Amino acid sequence: MKIIIAASHRFHLLDLAKTLALQGHDVKFYSYLSAKRQQKFGLEKKNTKSLLVIMSPLLFLVKFSKRAHWAIRMQNLVLDYYMSFFIPRCDVYIALGTVYYKSFKAAKSKYNALTILEWGSKHIIEENKKITENSDKHSFKKWIIDRSIKGYNCVDKISIASEHVLESFLLHGYKLENFIINPYGVDLHSFHSTVLKKDPFDIIFVGGWSYRKGCDIIVNVLKDGPYTFLHVGSIVDLTFPALSNFTHVDSVNQLNLINYYSKARIFILLSRTEGLAMVQAQAIACGLPVVCTKNTGGRDLRNLLTDKKWIIETKDNTKEEIINCINDALKIAKTQQGERNYAHDDIENMSWEAYGKRYSDILNNLKEFRNNIDV
Repeated sequence: MKIIIAASHRFHLLDLAKTLALQGHDVKFYSYLSAKRQQKFGLEKKNTKSLLVIMSPLLFLVKFSKRAHWAIRMQNLVLDYYMSFFIPRCDVYIALGTVYYKSFKAAKSKYNALTILEWGSKHIIEENKKITENSDKHSFKKWIIDRSIKGYNCVDKISIASEHVLESFLLHGYKLENFIINPYGVDLHSFHSTVLKKDPFDIIFVGGWSYRKGCDIIVNVLKDGPYTFLHVGSIVDLTFPALSNFTHVDSVNQLNLINYYSKARIFILLSRTEGLAMVQAQAIACGLPVVCTKNTGGRDLRNLLTDKKWIIETKDNTKEEIINCINDALKIAKTQQGERNYAHDDIENMSWEAYGKRYSDILNNLKEFRNNIDV
C-alpha cells in the first residue's frame, strides 16, 4: 500500500513509518525534521520528506515567542495547509491529531484514501478535565479543543494505544469500531536487560518534570521517606525540589538512557493523564519493576507480559497507596540477581517491529473490508 504519514516533529510516527516500510509498504514520512535527522532515527532516505526549509521561519517564530500558543497554532496551520495542497496520491493517510485536519479531507476527496488520526492521549475534553482538577492554569486553549474534535470527526479511524484512552472516547458517544488500538513499541537495540549498578537509586522517573506527569505527587510522596530518587529529563512547569534524596539530570540522548535505568531499582510514573508512556516499555525492557497510575497505559503493557506482577498499578493517588505500591515493587526488585530480564521473550511483543506488524495487519484487513464493500 502507498502510505503517507504526516507529523510535526518525530513522535512515535517516525517509528511507525519505519516499521510499516519494513512490512513492505510504500511509505513517505513528512516532518519538519531534516532528512538527515530522520535517517539518523532509522528511516531510509526514500521514506523521508523533510519540510524543514518551508517551516524554518515558523520554527524560529515558535522559539522566539517562547512557544506562544499563537505561534504554535500558526505552525500547525501551515503544516496542515501544505499537506492539503501537496499530498501525493496514497491509499492511506496517517497524521497527527490537532496538527492536521484539512489534509484529512483532502486525502479523502482527492484519492479516497483511508484516513487515520494518530492520538496519544484521552479525548481532549477528558484530558482537559484531568489537568484542570486543581487549577485552570494548565487548561487547553479553546482552539486546541475545537480543532482536536473536528479531527476526530472527519477521519475513518482514530489510532490509540491504550484501554483508558478508549474509555474516554466511549464517554463521548464514539463506537469501538471507530478505533485502532495498538500499544506503542520500544527500541530493543537501545533498551535491553541491565545489571544494577553499585549504590543504586531506589526509584527513577524519566520524562518532563511537570504537573501533567504527576511530579508534584512524587514530591509529596517521597520528600519525607527513606527513598532515593533520580529524575532524568527536562524541567517543564514545576520546580525540582532541593532535597537531599532527590537528584536531577537534564535530558540525555536516548542512546544513553539505559545507563540511568541501570542505576535504579524501580521505575515510577504517576501521570494524571497520558495515552501510553513509552518510557514504561523502556523500563520494562531494562528489567525494572514499574509503579504507575491507571492513566499511563501501563495496564496495556502489563497485558503483554506472562508474569504480570512486575507492573503495579496504583488504585488511587493517595500517599499511603503509592508508598505501598513502591514497597511492593522494591521487594520484588530485590529478588533479581545479575541480569534483570523478567519480560523474557514477552518483550518482543513490545518491539516497534511487533507494533508495525500489528498495524500492517490492521491496514490490510481494512483494505480488504473496503474492497468487499466496493464490490
